[in-house]
Amino acid sequence: MKIALITEGTYPVVTGGVSTWCDQLLTGLPEHDFDVVALTGSGAEKPVWAVPPNVRSVRLIPVWGPSASPLRPTPRRRYWIESTQYELERLWDAALGSERQDPVGRTANALQHLVGISDRIGLARSLATRGSVAAIIAAWTRHLVSVGEPPISVADAVMAASIVDRALALLDHRLGKVNVVHASSNGPSSLLALAQSWRHGTPILLTEHGVYLRERYLALYGAHLSWPVRRAVTAFLRRLCQVVNVRAHMVLPVNQFNARWERRLGALPERIYTIPNGVDPLTFLPVTSEPELPTISFVGRIDPLKDLETLISAFALVRERVPNAQLRIFGPTPKENAAYKELLVALTRALGVAEAVHWEGPSKGSRPAIEAGHVVALSSISEGLPFTLIEAMMCGRATVNTDVGGVGECLDEHESTGMLVAARDHAAFADACVSLLTDPRRRAAMGAAARRRALSEFTLERCLTRYREAYLAARTGRLLKPKQGAAILASAPTGSFPTKMTALHDATPLDAVALRVSA
Repeated sequence: MKIALITEGTYPVVTGGVSTWCDQLLTGLPEHDFDVVALTGSGAEKPVWAVPPNVRSVRLIPVWGPSASPLRPTPRRRYWIESTQYELERLWDAALGSERQDPVGRTANALQHLVGISDRIGLARSLATRGSVAAIIAAWTRHLVSVGEPPISVADAVMAASIVDRALALLDHRLGKVNVVHASSNGPSSLLALAQSWRHGTPILLTEHGVYLRERYLALYGAHLSWPVRRAVTAFLRRLCQVVNVRAHMVLPVNQFNARWERRLGALPERIYTIPNGVDPLTFLPVTSEPELPTISFVGRIDPLKDLETLISAFALVRERVPNAQLRIFGPTPKENAAYKELLVALTRALGVAEAVHWEGPSKGSRPAIEAGHVVALSSISEGLPFTLIEAMMCGRATVNTDVGGVGECLDEHESTGMLVAARDHAAFADACVSLLTDPRRRAAMGAAARRRALSEFTLERCLTRYREAYLAARTGRLLKPKQGAAILASAPTGSFPTKMTALHDATPLDAVALRVSA
C-alpha cells in the first residue's frame, strides 16, 4: 500500500513525541511504502531523522518561504482572480457567520472550489494578487458589527489575511499517487489531505496528538496580536478543523480526550477509532538504580506548552522541604523559544534555585533523563498521549503529571501508577514531588505498578497492529469497530462549545471568545 504521511513542524526536521510516532510508523510498517510530506517554517530546516528504506520520498514544504508573485492581469486571469475573491467571500462568510446556516458545508464547498482554482492558475499567485482582506472586512461587518462588535481595521484584516492566506496557498501542492493520505495533525497539514481527497478521492486518516484547535487557542491567547486578528484566524481554523473531522474516512485520536474534541467538531462516533501510543518494552527495560541526591527530572522540548514555569516554581517549594533536591531538565530549545528559556533561567535566579536547576540540553532518547531522577515530572498545559510518560512508566519510574489531554488515561485510577495534579498549580505539584522524594517504598511500588500498566496497554506492537488495521480499512472503504473507550464516547452529550471564558488548562473546549484579552 502507498501512504502519504503529512506532518507539520515535526518529522523529519525536529525530534520529539510526534516525530517519534512518525518514525515508529515508518519503521514498524515495512510492508507499506510511504511518501513523507512535511510542512516546515522558513524552508531552512534540515532533516534530523534517517528515513527507512520503505520511504519513497521526503518532501519539505515551507509555509513561510518566499511569497508568491502576483499575476499579471489578462482577461482569463482576471476571471480566475474574481472567482478567487468570490470563494474567499463565501469562505469568510461561513467562518464568521451564524451556526444556523451550515457553516461547515459552506466552508467545505468554498475550499473545494479553491482547489479547482488552484488547478487552473495556482492559488498562491491569485492570493498574492488579491487575498482575503476585503472578504474578511465584509464578513466581519456583516456578522459581527451587526451584533455590537467594533469594525475590524484594515491593518487587522491584512494581518489576519497574511496568516490564513499562507495556509490556503498550500492547496497548490499536489501529492503523488497514493492509496491513503494520513495527516498527523489537523490544520494546514489537513488542508493538503483535503485537496488530495477532492482531487483523487483518496481516503483521509487523521491523527491528532495534541488537539490542534485547542493548542492554537492556547498559542493565540498569549500572542501579541489584536483581538480581531485572533478572532478571525481562530474562526477560520475552527471551520477547517470541522471540515476535516467530517470529511475524514476515519479519525484516529491517541486518547479519549482528543476524541471528545473531534466528536464535537463533527466526527461521527462510528468513524472514531482510538489508537494509544506505544513503546518497545525491550528498549525501555526497568531502571534499577537511583541518583545519590533527591532529583526530579524532566525530558521534552523547552516550550511554553510544557509550562516549565510551573515546574520551576514547584521546585522552589520542594527545596524548602528537601534542601538538597535537584532539578535536571533534558531537552532541546527550538530557536523560536530561545527567549522563553531566558525567562525560565531568570525565574530560577529570582526564586533562588539557579544552582540546583541543571539545563542538560538534548539527550539521546529519554532513558538518560528517566535514569537521572527519582521522579519524572510532566508539567504541561497541553498533551496528547505523551511518550515521555509512557516511557517512564515502562522503565518503572514514579511520575508527577498535570491532568491535561490524555495524561490521566495513561494512569490507572484504581492502582497508583503515577500522580496527577491540576495544571498550573505549582503548590500541588510540589506536594506530589515531595511525597515521592521522601518515600522510597511508595516510589518503588508506584514504578512497578506503572510498568505493569504500560506492558498491558501501551506496547508498540499493539499500537502498530491497530494502524495496520486502519490503513487496510481505509483502502477498502470499511470502518473499524470502535474500542471500548470510543463506544463510551458515543453516548456523551454533543453540545456546543461554551461561550464563556474557561481556564486554559481545563478539559472543556474553548470557544474563540476565550481569546478576547488585550494584546
